Amino acid sequence: MKLQKVNIEATINAPVEKVWRCYTEPAHIIQWNFAIADWCCPRASNDLRVGGKYFARMEAKDGSFGFDFEAVYDEVIPHQTLTYTMSDGRRSSTRFEAQGNRTKVSTTFDAESENSIEMQRDGWQAILDNFKAHVERLTLKKNTVCLWYERGAEEAARFYASVFPESSVGETTRAPSNSPSGNAGEILTVEFVVAGIPCVGLNGGPHFKQSEAFSFQILTEDQEETDRYWNAIVGNDGQESQCGWCKDKWGVSWQITPRILPEAMSLGGETAKRAFEAMMPMRKIDIEIIAKAISANS
Repeated sequence: MKLQKVNIEATINAPVEKVWRCYTEPAHIIQWNFAIADWCCPRASNDLRVGGKYFARMEAKDGSFGFDFEAVYDEVIPHQTLTYTMSDGRRSSTRFEAQGNRTKVSTTFDAESENSIEMQRDGWQAILDNFKAHVERLTLKKNTVCLWYERGAEEAARFYASVFPESSVGETTRAPSNSPSGNAGEILTVEFVVAGIPCVGLNGGPHFKQSEAFSFQILTEDQEETDRYWNAIVGNDGQESQCGWCKDKWGVSWQITPRILPEAMSLGGETAKRAFEAMMPMRKIDIEIIAKAISANS
């Protein structure tokens, strides 16, 4: 029986070299290879050569269901084409078309017989759209925050990605020669996104220190979210401070701020005064106490 072929495509705002790396390197694959937020790709491997095996584990985050996706490469042309045969005999071919600083990615795959063509197209397109979002999050924007670390920029970036949503780790660069901050071949910079903010971590040595003059402010919706971020930072060799501020183990300051607090402050007058005075003695913000202060005398 002749299998029906299905086409999907996306144009990505990144050069083809970067798109190729993000599509083929396991460290990137696990960050985009799922169709919906309730699923994940906890592990992947990729032997990128003709006859090499591609593997990705895909499963629901609650552990209720999962499966292994396996394929063997039939064609590998770097920055141009990937074709493989899946474990059930179906084939898929993906082409990468460089368009200046953009890349068109198009995939044609054999449909299976159990699900509708529309469902299969939507599922594969959702994964490709997730890939596009991942690459574009990692592509340096005109305005990017550069953070100076004595050491451990990559470790910090991976920690942030494990804690905060809309966070991921991107490219690393290595020092081309020795410098006062390190030796040739050591990781010099790492691109990452934290809570949607594009950043570059620089391993610059001990010459400059982090301070409270710069901080990330993370708005939270409830006490559970507040506790989760606070405990993750402080519990990873971080430090508590005052008024919802804390420092991570690399010295970067964070404000873990329940939304109720800036909303109360924006009202001004006695409401803002009561919320502010309730906050002042706190370390981690207690939403219930802030809420009681806001509603006092009302």
